[in-house]
Amino acid sequence: MSHVFLIKHDDGAFLVDTGKSGYGNKIIRAIKSRGTDLKELKFIFITHAHYDHAGNAAFLAKKTGAPVIIHQSEARYLQQGSKPLPGGTNPFFKLLVSAGKRMGSKFSGFEPVIPTVTFTEQLDLSPMFGIEAQIIHTPGHTLGSSSLLIGKNLFVGDTAFNIWINTIYPLFADDEPQLHQTWRRLLKMDVDMIYPAHGKRFSMGKFKAAAIKKGIVS
Repeated sequence: MSHVFLIKHDDGAFLVDTGKSGYGNKIIRAIKSRGTDLKELKFIFITHAHYDHAGNAAFLAKKTGAPVIIHQSEARYLQQGSKPLPGGTNPFFKLLVSAGKRMGSKFSGFEPVIPTVTFTEQLDLSPMFGIEAQIIHTPGHTLGSSSLLIGKNLFVGDTAFNIWINTIYPLFADDEPQLHQTWRRLLKMDVDMIYPAHGKRFSMGKFKAAAIKKGIVS
């Protein structure tokens, strides 16, 4: 339903997002199967506090001892174990969100966890974790949505999708004008590959083509 990325680095490993609740043990097995000891995990970065990204954060934090990182504006949702669903960006997904909201926290809830590290605009991971990477604020899908840049690879959570052919634009967003601003900013970055939480990775060229098609840039 949503990717959990294990990123292995010379100085350790870390996770980007934790998926939907109930998959904690499967994630642990997957980490070990890649030859990574749980004690090697430097941190767990949550791109935003929706149930399909933060669902196993509490479980994995307990099992690994790794600190949990999230944007400051998302922290209270992580602590309460629920965050309202965003609006749809087209009529079908607006209807889908409406149905989900009627189900309430039974649909979107997860085990709460207190984040270890929060930030506002950007977090340089080198001083604290010894990893040459940055977490940057990329709002639009949610107010606190954030992305992780390591080398020329950008892990964007739900700031972009790639589920269907030529569907890069997010299916859900709290603030579309803000999302457009974020896209314009990302297009100026020196990035080769973009990794969304839903769907396969794609090139910066494909991202730019989607932005032009949507009228975000010309």
